Amino acid sequence: VRTRAMQRAFSLGLATARSPAPLATTKVYINALTELGFSSRTFSSAAGDAPQRQWGVQRTPNGNLPVYRDIRNHNTREITIIRRVMGDLPALRESILSEFQINADRVWVKQGRVEVKGFHRHEIIKWLESKGF
Repeated sequence: VRTRAMQRAFSLGLATARSPAPLATTKVYINALTELGFSSRTFSSAAGDAPQRQWGVQRTPNGNLPVYRDIRNHNTREITIIRRVMGDLPALRESILSEFQINADRVWVKQGRVEVKGFHRHEIIKWLESKGF
């Protein structure tokens, strides 16, 4: 079964039925996906270009970073939530603490997500994009 992106790669002549190396096939597939309008940074880890990290943030199906604002306690408490986190969540917590100079009691690790007290959505999104997510 071929996906739409692979069919596009074959029609453009970017891929053949037998590719010499799996890495070359992956790069051809990534090139075909970028021509269809997908972001290349989403697929860079598949090609082995991204550095190895202890944690990662998976983008939503729309291609956005899953960083949300939550308002609790009758609009008196704002929390920034980072969802779809994979890997070592305490390492992500430590990265946030060192990057944003936030007190340790304001960052919580929950199941599959990290919560930060306060509205830090835009800063965290810029930071994650600079890390390649």
